[in-house]
Amino acid sequence: MLFLAGMIDGISGGGGIISLPTYLIAGIPINAAYGCNKLQSFLGTSASLAKYAKCGLVDWKPALIACCGAILGANVSTHVMMHLTASVKTWIIIAAMCFIITLMLLTCKLHFTDRGIQKLPNNKKHAVQCIGLGLLLGMYDGFFGPGCGTVALMLFSVIFKYDMHVAVGNGKIIIVVSNLIALISYIRSGDILYAVALPASAANIIGSYIGASLAVKKGKKLVYRMLILVTVILLIQTLLKLI
Repeated sequence: MLFLAGMIDGISGGGGIISLPTYLIAGIPINAAYGCNKLQSFLGTSASLAKYAKCGLVDWKPALIACCGAILGANVSTHVMMHLTASVKTWIIIAAMCFIITLMLLTCKLHFTDRGIQKLPNNKKHAVQCIGLGLLLGMYDGFFGPGCGTVALMLFSVIFKYDMHVAVGNGKIIIVVSNLIALISYIRSGDILYAVALPASAANIIGSYIGASLAVKKGKKLVYRMLILVTVILLIQTLLKLI
């Protein structure tokens, strides 16, 4: 399951909607499930980021500026999450699922550009937009996590009109940074079962790199189809949780 999650994450983002429920279904306590998911997500996303960067599908400057906001957002949201009860966390997961489903359905109607990497003008407006985007993604990643790559794809495409591949590549930088911030907190609290998380991470790394390679070779159609698949899986999960 973590190999499959890695492939989805490498293609379009959203692999966490498979990995986090997998840990919970296996009977791992919710805090430990979050901790294991952060470790695996950090390592797997780093592997797919390496592939996107190697192919020149990252616009580094705006992505790194956005990381400043992501660090703050991830710090605050992770500390809040660690002090919430399991029942409250469950409702946060349901709310986050409903949010990302709505966002995905809206995004599926958009027409993505083929402009590729563009150099954004160095002005305060774009800097503020990047920081705000990073803050939102960092908070989302800290509170929930699964689907953050998909949200990043959507936001970079809508706000800055990036091509799908570049939007995914930029989002992966932010996710790696926000996951690292959250991961440090979970390591300190002892909420990671390494006997589970490390083998799962190995499978996720392989899946992420293969997924990223497929996305680069196959083009936008594969990314778009994976977005639809992620939306359907997430919708089913949400309905089951509500029932």
